[in-house]
Amino acid sequence: MLVVIFLLPPTALYVFMNLVIARALWEFYTICEVKGLRTFKVWGVIGAVALVSGSWFVFGMQRFRSPSDFPALSYDFDIVILVVFAFGVFVRQFPQKTNSQGIETMAVTLFGLMYVAWLFNFATRINFATPNGRYWVMYLVVVTKFTDIGAYLTGITLGRHKMIPRISPKKSWEGTAGGIVFAVGGSFLCMHLLRDKLVTEGLDAGDALALGLLLGAAAVVGDLAESLIKREAGVKDSSTWLPGHGGALDLIDSLLFTAPLLYVYMRLMLRA
Repeated sequence: MLVVIFLLPPTALYVFMNLVIARALWEFYTICEVKGLRTFKVWGVIGAVALVSGSWFVFGMQRFRSPSDFPALSYDFDIVILVVFAFGVFVRQFPQKTNSQGIETMAVTLFGLMYVAWLFNFATRINFATPNGRYWVMYLVVVTKFTDIGAYLTGITLGRHKMIPRISPKKSWEGTAGGIVFAVGGSFLCMHLLRDKLVTEGLDAGDALALGLLLGAAAVVGDLAESLIKREAGVKDSSTWLPGHGGALDLIDSLLFTAPLLYVYMRLMLRA
């Protein structure tokens, strides 16, 4: 991630996001199949790549239009992709002769696109929201992952009271509190290390505190959401792609909830 953000050209982030989203969505569909639900995996991945690619194309036209046009343009393109994808799911279902789970297949395929691709694609909007957008993406990753790190370290040392054992037996209230504290620390660390990039675009101490608390809480919810899906399917990790950690979906589960929240905060609250 550091290489993609600081050393490589802007298109590297586009390629990186497509690879991660495609892999994570494939893993989500695989989890659903373990549960006994059929999916249109290939069509779903095509829709995810189209969603990300379209956003990059629309925002890439900045130099030809007024900056105020871009939120509307991006949302319009999202609508087009989702409508085409929804039509395609139905068309894909027409030639099926033996699928007795047609409704479930279409619903799960559409839900996967929204849950994984559409939510994670807010990182694309963050990237293009300001001239230093890629550093805001780095900020997003650091604060979110500091939450995960803090929750793990605090949980294994101080965790006594289980949070929601039905969904995640190892998560504790102490670990959750520690994760949010670490998120606040990561927010202030980024503000200090990337001062010339973030502070100049409106991030101050109050915003750093607020975002640390908000993103930390959202990261916990995002992690629990994926745990709920895996628990329903009876799997421990989304895959074994990353030894000792899991899969791409395990890697970005928290980001699926923090990326939209950061984008909305930047649009509504930051002064720059």
